[in-house]
Amino acid sequence: MPKDMTNNNIEHSPLTPDTEAILLLCGRFGAESGDQYKPLTQKEYEALTQWLLERKIRPADLLNPDAALFADLIHAKLDCSRIDALLHRGTALALSLEKWRRSGLWVLSRSDISYPRRLKKILGQSAPPLLFGAGDQNLLNYGGVAIVGSRDVSESGLTFTADLARACVKSDFGIVSGGAKGVDASAMQAGIEAGGVVVGVLAADLLRASVVRENRQGIQAGQLVLVSPFNPESGFSVGAAMARNRYIYALADYAVVVDSAEDTGGTWAGAIENLKKGWTPLYIRDSNEKPGNYGLMAKGGIKFSYTFDGHESIKSYFESNENNQNTPAIEPTLGSDAIESLPGDLKKLTLGSSIQIATDSESGLPMDMFNAFIEGVTAILNDGARTAEDIRIILGLKKDQIKALLSSAVSNGYIEKQKTPVKYSLPKQKNLC
Repeated sequence: MPKDMTNNNIEHSPLTPDTEAILLLCGRFGAESGDQYKPLTQKEYEALTQWLLERKIRPADLLNPDAALFADLIHAKLDCSRIDALLHRGTALALSLEKWRRSGLWVLSRSDISYPRRLKKILGQSAPPLLFGAGDQNLLNYGGVAIVGSRDVSESGLTFTADLARACVKSDFGIVSGGAKGVDASAMQAGIEAGGVVVGVLAADLLRASVVRENRQGIQAGQLVLVSPFNPESGFSVGAAMARNRYIYALADYAVVVDSAEDTGGTWAGAIENLKKGWTPLYIRDSNEKPGNYGLMAKGGIKFSYTFDGHESIKSYFESNENNQNTPAIEPTLGSDAIESLPGDLKKLTLGSSIQIATDSESGLPMDMFNAFIEGVTAILNDGARTAEDIRIILGLKKDQIKALLSSAVSNGYIEKQKTPVKYSLPKQKNLC
């Protein structure tokens, strides 16, 4: 039976109850090396959230659960003794929070309203359970261009990076990068100097980076936000550097690779993952200085052919390329005559919609279809409830596809099914666990 959680020494914490629970379950506070139970990994927390959604409960409900609920954790393939021990780390949590806040850091969980919408929309339940950061949280939804590349970038690569960052700022695009030496640091510095918005997604040392003078100036000016899904005091690891790549892409509208090695390194791995998942359009600098650049083009990356001569804005360039290459991966099930006969609102959505879907599958449906479907159906249901047939027509899906996708979306808590008449809507509580 879980112990009472009321004396965890965090009662004065401004954390929401959900965030408190998630931080206790997944957070690392620097003293876990000798502990019997380790914090939950991303995959383990995904299993736990599935269990929570199926029971229509929130993470906060684990703070003071009854014995029957706690024993039911076996269905999430998690040890209830481990969960119990993690939830009783209140003292360690309070000490860490005090230290982080003295340096101006904040903590968000996936259940918080301020959690970046882009991560939820693109990554769904794979979005990180926790985010630590410094700076204006609202900047995380600013969007813009992810500028990424090697640490050992050439001088011409650095010049290109700075020119690109300045062009992005001129078009009111934010700069999203990883904070590492080389391309990342050059892009972020040029963006701040040009007066733009910069998002730095760090794989390590957030606490230390947040107090660096240049970063403090950017944060205080409202231009820079630093964010990391990892403990603010954690050091560098290859695994963390690889894992944070997806968050860089998910927070951006477009991405440009300046330099990349081939078949090795974080830049290559992140770009390949983005190409497979289709998170954001990927452009590659046309350069033979790194063999990976042409290798990424061969795998589907778009050659970046923009010239910094001032004749065309970078925004116009991206939008023009997007329109030229935007062909639906699913063939519409309706011809033009049938589309024209739809009610006006449905016709508008149909003609303006497309879902980018990978073709690999394990269960008869494309492997990335669910995430793409959630993105599309959320946009549709923002305007109100719809029938299954409305949704199917708008997204150009087949009847067997829409049935399976709607069922999965309902069971995972992304949408709700209304009765009499049967329609689908966004849930009243849209925050992910």
